[in-house]
Amino acid sequence: MKSKTKGQAEFILWAQELDTIVPTKSDLDIYLEEGLYVCKEDSYVDFNALDWWKSNTLKFRTLSNMARDILSIPITTVASESAFSAGGRVLDQYRSSLKPETVQALICTGDWLRSE
Repeated sequence: MKSKTKGQAEFILWAQELDTIVPTKSDLDIYLEEGLYVCKEDSYVDFNALDWWKSNTLKFRTLSNMARDILSIPITTVASESAFSAGGRVLDQYRSSLKPETVQALICTGDWLRSE
């Protein structure tokens, strides 16, 4: 019974030592040292950067979180200044992902700012 308790205590000490080891290289250093990922000839159309970062999350924890945050930002075809400009703007359901209430609030805010 004593050997089992001693063995468990030794294992816990060993595991704690592993947790305290500080990596000498950052995620960025490791990523930059890797070779360039080159898609096969016809697979470049099917390549998804978000999927690549998701599959490499364990290897690059910090970089994959940053990539997810940056690459998952929804894009819109309407420039931000057109939301504040009432003249000459063309907003329809195909050119903007903004709800009409949001666009109206932006235009109203722009009018308030210009009137001051």
